[in-house]
Amino acid sequence: MSDVTITDFLASLGLTGADVERFRAVLEAEGITNPRKSRLSDTKLDRARAAIDARFARFCSSCAARTDAGRREVVTVAAAACMRCGGSRNERALAELVEACEAAGIRRLVVVGGSPEVRRELGALRDRIELRLVDGTERRTRPEAQRDLDWADLVVIGGSSELAHKVSNLYTRDSGPTPVVTASRRGVEAIVAAVVEHVRRRAGSVNCRAELPRQAL
Repeated sequence: MSDVTITDFLASLGLTGADVERFRAVLEAEGITNPRKSRLSDTKLDRARAAIDARFARFCSSCAARTDAGRREVVTVAAAACMRCGGSRNERALAELVEACEAAGIRRLVVVGGSPEVRRELGALRDRIELRLVDGTERRTRPEAQRDLDWADLVVIGGSSELAHKVSNLYTRDSGPTPVVTASRRGVEAIVAAVVEHVRRRAGSVNCRAELPRQAL
């Protein structure tokens, strides 16, 4: 059976410096270690990580500024140890996409275009958002596009990506009541930015309408 020093274990979670004793105290309070011990067995690592993460939200500075930690105390760590993004800009963007959609009540999202890699990364969210990912290089008919528009809460066009105009036009012309937004750049971050901006504008529009009666008074 192998083991690791408690200091190294905490460092692997991004927890270092003057507060190490405070983090260690959590492990002692949970009965995972005691003051006499300096190492943890591998069999206790998952339990130790769960105990730390139940008390502390380990976020990088970027995620700390935009993520609700609930009742947990936020501890700023290096990006690689961030429990939200793990240091990946795309992972951070995907998390932001889910949060924006949940906040706005967007359950069904259609993304038109994007590279195979972009669609693969977005596809990882299928258990959290209902997704339709449309290959912008393949033939699409008007009835197929209309079914997507009828189904979706929001459609995102992957601008400047692998997308034929005859495919994008099926979604941008006569889209009906379904909002359609266009990402100005390529990649996951650009698609997420388009969704977040749409949600922000919609929220601002709702707030303005809510203030009209008061202004009239």
